[in-house]
Amino acid sequence: MKTLLQTPPVRECAATACSFNANGCHAPAITVASTGDAASCATFVESPVRGGIAEVTGAVGACARSECVYNTNLACTAKSITVGPGATASDCLTYQPA
Repeated sequence: MKTLLQTPPVRECAATACSFNANGCHAPAITVASTGDAASCATFVESPVRGGIAEVTGAVGACARSECVYNTNLACTAKSITVGPGATASDCLTYQPA
């Protein structure tokens, strides 16, 4: 059985209202959703409570945008991703339709 050694990091996140964003994403793993036309970060939580792990840089755990050029079996193969405002407050800006 193989184990996952490295997932693509969230290189930059401009979703400043997200509780996991404190000068960078600190969610252990994010999910990119497939709602409508947006490749939104489903892990986005707008809350005054700080979330995540300060010592951890967020990474892509799963991606439901199967039509993205970086998606293989619902896993992201990009070197890193950027999250920011698009159709929603927290879209995967690295998303590219195949």
